[in-house]
Amino acid sequence: MKKICLKFILILLAMVVIFNSLSVTYAASKSELNQKIKETKENLNEVNSQKAESQDKVNDLSSQIQSYESQINSLKSEIETKTNEVNEMQKKLDQLEEEREKNQSLLDERLVTLYESGEVSYMDVLLSSADITQFISNYYMIETLTAADKELIQNLENEKNEIADTQSKLNASLDEIESKKTELESVQSELSKAKNEEQTKVDKLTKQSEDLEENVEEYEAQMKELDKKEKEQEAALKAKIQAAQSAAATSGTSSSGFIRPVKTGSITATMYYSSGKYHGAVDFGVPVGTPVYAAADGVVVTATWGGSDSYGYYVKIKHYNGLYTLYAHASSLVVSAGQVVKQGQLIMYSGNTGNSTGPHCHFEVRVSPGGYSNRVNPLNYL
Repeated sequence: MKKICLKFILILLAMVVIFNSLSVTYAASKSELNQKIKETKENLNEVNSQKAESQDKVNDLSSQIQSYESQINSLKSEIETKTNEVNEMQKKLDQLEEEREKNQSLLDERLVTLYESGEVSYMDVLLSSADITQFISNYYMIETLTAADKELIQNLENEKNEIADTQSKLNASLDEIESKKTELESVQSELSKAKNEEQTKVDKLTKQSEDLEENVEEYEAQMKELDKKEKEQEAALKAKIQAAQSAAATSGTSSSGFIRPVKTGSITATMYYSSGKYHGAVDFGVPVGTPVYAAADGVVVTATWGGSDSYGYYVKIKHYNGLYTLYAHASSLVVSAGQVVKQGQLIMYSGNTGNSTGPHCHFEVRVSPGGYSNRVNPLNYL
């Protein structure tokens, strides 16, 4: 029977060693993945922040471009109107010039007629008068013709000058509008260039953001896979432990697989003090500095200072059978949170820290990591 138990114990120990190795590997992999997820999410937040900032700039530039586009269109309309006015003035000038040429032709014809009749000047006309009556008649005729010629020429000239002046002003206004339009188009071109550059940044940041999101999803998928494998390994080990527990009755350990946390010292307190007050633990009276060992294989979930009015320095371990053990009032700790420990591994040295009336090792067994209500009698497991 002892040989069979020994065989089971050896198998159990082998499984524990394998699981511990796997646990360390999983813990390292998960820690590395958690760090990658954290760093990737930080990068993602930074990229999204830069993307939002660039997108705001793109939107602002688009708004400015639209404003300039509206102004340019307004100037184009104004240019078209001014151009039509200039063209209209040019038509009037052309008509006036045509009229002037027509009148000039009539005047020339009249002078030719006078020349062909031998009267080459108004003075000749006057001197050729037969009598005073004809002289006066010729004088008034010449005066009327002269005044009419002068008025006709002056009117044509005045109207031509007025139209030319108006056309000049229109051309000047048109040049000014064209210049302003060119200036606005130049600014609009610069804004479009800046917008395109900023949009390129947005596109690049969008691609980076998508890549980072994919990385986060991939890392989280890997984390889920590790969690799944870890749970599968833990379930497999629990099954092995349960199968080996019945064969370990004579191996020096309890049916739960726990061992005493100290090799010496007597029990000085149990779940209730002698006064009847609830204690919820077993105390082993040992001197300060006595080695304290893990009652079973597991993972350290807490190794810290609990306070001067509580546990003092203490260690809490999660075991693969779902139970938790707690060791309190240490003088110093040997392990740290997250560390995988084996049964019988040194975890701390006993002491008198925290709420303690003397050197001892305070030992609890809990069915869950919660508070005092989850404590059970350790003597049932030792």
